[in-house]
This record gives sequence, C-alpha cells and structure tokens, in this order.
Amino acid sequence: MPAPTSVSRAAILVVAVTCAAYLNSFWGTFVFDDLHEIDRNPALARLEPPWEAMFAGNKLPARPLPYLSFAVDRAIWGPAPFGFHVTNLAIHVVAALALFDLVRTTLSGPVLRDRFGGRAVPLAAVIAMLWAVHPLQTQSVTYVYQRIESMTGMFAFLALAAFARAAAAAGWTSQRAGSSRHPGAGWLAASVAATAGAMASKENAVVLPLVILAYDWFFVDAPASRADANGRGWLAAVWRRRGFYACLFATWGLVAAQILIQRGKYQEFQETKHPPLAYALTQPEVILHYLRLVVWPVGQRIDWQWPIATGVGRILPPLAVILAALVATAWGTLRRRPWASLGVWFFLGLAVTSSILPVEAVANEHRMYQPLAAVVAGLVLSVVAATDAAAARWRLDPARTTRLLAVVAGSLIGALALLTLLRNSLYAGVDRVWLDVYHQDPGNLRANWFLAGIFDTAGEDEIAEQFAARAVAIKPTEAVFNDIAAVHMHAGDYAGAVRLCRKGLELQEAKLGREHAAVLRTRGDLVIALAMQGEREEAARLCAESLDAMRRVLGPGDPVTITADGAIADAQIAAGDAAGAATRLREVVATARKKLGPTAPVTTNMTLLLARALREAGDVPGAEAVLRGAVADFRQPSFRTAEQVRLLEHMLAGTLAAAGRHGEAVAIRRRMADAARAEHGENDPATNRAAKQLAEALALEAAATGDRPTAVRLWGMLHDDAVRVLGPDDEETRRLARELEAARAAAAAPPR
Repeated sequence: MPAPTSVSRAAILVVAVTCAAYLNSFWGTFVFDDLHEIDRNPALARLEPPWEAMFAGNKLPARPLPYLSFAVDRAIWGPAPFGFHVTNLAIHVVAALALFDLVRTTLSGPVLRDRFGGRAVPLAAVIAMLWAVHPLQTQSVTYVYQRIESMTGMFAFLALAAFARAAAAAGWTSQRAGSSRHPGAGWLAASVAATAGAMASKENAVVLPLVILAYDWFFVDAPASRADANGRGWLAAVWRRRGFYACLFATWGLVAAQILIQRGKYQEFQETKHPPLAYALTQPEVILHYLRLVVWPVGQRIDWQWPIATGVGRILPPLAVILAALVATAWGTLRRRPWASLGVWFFLGLAVTSSILPVEAVANEHRMYQPLAAVVAGLVLSVVAATDAAAARWRLDPARTTRLLAVVAGSLIGALALLTLLRNSLYAGVDRVWLDVYHQDPGNLRANWFLAGIFDTAGEDEIAEQFAARAVAIKPTEAVFNDIAAVHMHAGDYAGAVRLCRKGLELQEAKLGREHAAVLRTRGDLVIALAMQGEREEAARLCAESLDAMRRVLGPGDPVTITADGAIADAQIAAGDAAGAATRLREVVATARKKLGPTAPVTTNMTLLLARALREAGDVPGAEAVLRGAVADFRQPSFRTAEQVRLLEHMLAGTLAAAGRHGEAVAIRRRMADAARAEHGENDPATNRAAKQLAEALALEAAATGDRPTAVRLWGMLHDDAVRVLGPDDEETRRLARELEAARAAAAAPPR
C-alpha cells in the first residue's frame, strides 16, 4: 500500500499541473452559447427561487445543476466571465483528482495489483495529468457553457471512484454489500449521490450506471482463475447488492423528468436534423477523428459542420475499424479481460451522442471529456507493459527504464499543457474563436454568422453584410440578417434594423421564393422593425400582402401571423379607426391566448394593443377590464414574465390616470417602484425609471386634487433630471418642460 504522503504529493502535482495549463483561461470571454444561455439569460440574475435558474434555459434546455452553478457564479462574481472560468477550472481539477483516485485504487486492486500495484500512484498521476492538460479538453473547460459536460464528467469520475473505494473497503468483494454494516456502505451512498449529480448535469449520464456495473464485472469479486472468468456467481453477488443498484438505476428518473419538463427545447424532439441511420453511419469516421485528435491535437475547432457520410468508400473503412474495436471489446468483456473495461468505458461514453440518436451537431470535441480518460489510460498502461516486456527480454536496468519513462511522460505533459495554453488564448476574444473556425472552414455557417455580428458591432457594415450574405448562401432558411437586426432594434437603431431585414428578405426570396416559411418570418421581423421606426403604413401593407400566405404556411396561431394581424390593427388605430381595430384585435388576442397561451409575450403585446385601441375608441372600462384580466393571468410572475407584467401595469396605470382615477394609478406606480427597488437595487436604471413614473403619477394626482405647489415641485424635479440625463433638446425633456409650464401657470392663476 502506498504511503499517504506519496499519494498527497501526487495529488498536489495533479492540481498544480492542471492549474498551470489553464492559467490563461481566466481571461477568456463569453463565446457561442455562453452569450444567450449565460450572459443574456435573465433567469440567472437571482438565486431565489433556485428552480427558476435550474430549469430556465434561454434558448436551449437547461441542465439543473450546471445552470444553478451559473446563477451562483453570477451572484458571487457578477456578470464578468472571470469568475465563471474560475469555477470551470475548479470543476476540472476535482474531476482530475477523482480520476487519479479511481485509477490508483483500481491499479492497487487484486486484478491489476501484480502488474501495476507497485507503481499505482505515479501511473495514476500521469494518466490524470495527461487527461487534464490535453488540449482536447479546452472546449469543456475554457468554453464556459460546456461546464455541463465537465460537471457531468466530474460527477461520473466521483461516482466511479467512490464505488472503487467501496470495493476496496470490502476487500474487493461485495458479498456483504446488501448489509448496512458493509464496510463500504458510505462510499456506495456517495457513488449513488454522485450519479444523481451527473444525471442532473447532462442527459448523457444515463450510461453511468452501466459503466459502474461494468466496473463491477471487471474488478469486483475477481475470479480466482481464468477458468472462472465467465463470472459464475457474479450475478448472485450483484443480487446481494441489489439495494445499491436499485438506487443507482433509479437516478434515471432525474433525466426522464428533466426531458419531460423541457421537451419543447430539445432539438432532437423537434425538426429531424439527420436521418438516424445516416447519422449512425457517419459516427465511425467522427470517432476516428476524435482518436486522431487524441494523438495529434492539431486542427481543433469550436464548431464542426461535419457532413453526413454518403457512399460506400467513405462509410465502410471507418465502420470496419470501429466494428472490429467493438467486437474485440465484446470478446474481452465476455472473458472478463481488464483491458476490455477501457473499451466499454470509451464506447459507453460516446453511446448517447455517437449512435443512432441524431443530434444537430454531428461532431463536437467536448463529447470526448470522459472517453478521453479511457484512451489515455489505455495508451499509458500499454506503453508501460510493453516497456516492462522489453526490459525483461533485454535485461535492462529497471531504475533507468523508470527514469526514461518519467522523462517521456513529463515531456509529453509539458507539450500538451503548452498546446492547451495556446488553445486557451483563442478564447480571449470571440472574434479569435470564429476567425479560427473560418480560416479552417470558410463554408462554416456559424463562423460566417458570428463574424457578421462581430463586424456589425464594430461598425464595419459592409464586411458584416458580406459575412451575413455568405451565411444565407450556405443555408437560406437561417435568419442571419434578422439576428443582427435584432441587436440594432434593442439599441434603438430602427433604421439599421429595417435595412438589414430588407437585405435578408431580398436574399432569402431569391433562394426560397416569396411564400417559404423562412421568408415569411423574415417579413414578419421587417414589419416589427418598420412599426418601431414609425412606418406603420408600410408595415400594414406588407402584412396585408402576406397575411393569407402566413395563415396558410405558418398557421393562424403562429406568432408571426398574429403579429402581422396586430400590425394591420395598429395601422387602423393610426388612421383613426380605433373601434375597427379593437374588433379585429379581440379576435387576434383570442387566437393568441388559445394557441400560444395567455402569458406568451406575443399575447401580451396584442393585449396591450387591444387596450390602446379601446382607450382611443373611448371605451376606458373595456381597456381596464382587458388589462386587469391579463395581469391576473400572471398569478406568480417569474423572471421571464416580469417585464410583461410591468408593461401591462404601466398601461393600466396610464388608463386609470386618463380616466381621472389618480389614486389607483399612484397605488400601481408605487407598487411597481417598490418591486423594482427590491429586485434591482436603488441605482439600477429600471428602479430609476419606475421612480420617475411614480413621481409623474403623483404630480398628476396633486394637480387633480388642487395641490398645485406639489405639482410644480414634482414636474420641476422631473424636468431638471431630464435636462441632466437627456439634454435640453430631447423630446422627453421638451414634454416635461410643457408640463412644468402648465403647472406653473395653474399655480399662478387665482383660485376659483
């Protein structure tokens, strides 16, 4: 048994080398899915209640524990990427230590003790370090969002290490594992807990109970002789520890619940990206590509647009290699050969994403996070075994051979760590990451798409449009120009949004025709941009031209169709036909509530429009009833619906004030201001906005009740603040100046 000090020193070395390889990862920025799932995900802004963060992916399905950890990071470190990278590295370090402990415990066990037991600690340290600093791991560590992969791997290694510790505590026999007095009972409980953690981190953890069962087969209750390798009595031993396995496999329920809760966000359950058979036949060459990156980690990318394999010449050679490996693994497994455990670990680790379940991304480097450990362990132990055989045959000095292996291992670890540092440097800028992909593959859709957005943000409009046009040429159905236009819309640049939507619409129509679903959706985005720019007549005309096609192609309940109907009604209001618009909008709102739900953002937008139409038609009670009913639909507003409720209550307060019910309007404004202060703090823009709205409501109430000095004071405060923040020539400042002048005139007039 190795001395505790040697184990501790080896563990410290693993930690130090891993941290050294990722020192420059702290300066990485948010890239790819980080942007919408972390940086722009409002669910991560607060920790209470925790399940909002755990089950609230912005565009992608949320994985409960990783997303909760993102929220914790934001609470501790703020929104900057630095703290997220610290946590990612900490997870990776724990995973490396768990792998070290798993390998050390296994090599010290009865099956491998005679061959590797005396060197278990250094071999485990080398395997853990090679695995930890390999540049193939950068996508799971330096790319923040892929914490879902590294956290799953961490829990998987912890579960396996705990199971191995349980077996070691029982003397590598589980004859009494069903008893509460089993010496490894605590470790078995830890294994189940870690397995549950893996299940709550990512769906590919479903294979973990099978991996643990395979470890049991290979290393626990080891056969007394090769003749007994068929495992007679093993099933009986497993039955005796049935309580442990019942708990282990029960953790599958966590994955099932997660998928059911968020089924609508899983791409695999929506539009079929690839035929299952074609996807499966492509995976052998993808797996060989992964293995090539293990031994020659050059040419990595954050995004691979791997083409589906077609043709016998492309499918058969890699398929034959992988089938041969599978057959060898199956043969070794049936005969209980320890080396086959690595094959089982490798293939089970890739089973979920590299089999018949067609995932959108055919290849992704982060999928090798766990399987890489099996490959590294196999290579290291094979080299050591071959060296031992050569040393015995040629009667070499064992000490000299050991020193040579140590030098080779150290050099390899250093070289891989250097490559990892170089790879990490790309993550210092989102432009570097995507230029790297683009230079390797100019036809990559996402590279062109992201670079279009990057250059647009930098003000390089011409270059941005060239990249966007390339992206549309690669895949015309993608809303590339719409995506960039949305950024302009958010910044208030409606003219820029209109220009981009027009360009995208032109390119898509040329490729797809006028009535393709993607074209109609782009037209819908153009309508919104035109309406925001104030071009309501053109927006209504486009909607009138497209509405029949939208209803036929997209369906009457599609958000784009509903929005187009609303744009036509908006133009009716502007033309003075508020009553006609209200009639139309009642039907639109009813459709939105039925098809999309009463709390959908589009439903809220149409409800606000209906309330405006009713107000302008003189039906203030009707507008109030519509708004109060809509607010009541949000019985428990969440982070997603808070803004919708704010808009509804804002219009309700305005409606009540217009009806002369200033006390009720002030009560609503006061509640909104208190809520903003509690959620955002004193100095947040949202809090300041709510405070100004409350002050304006109080000014109107003061004027209505005859308290003219208070009205003058409040309008004066609001006007001075607008001059300071917006400037004297801003339209809002001029409006407040008119209100202040009217209040002063009223205060100066003699009382009646």
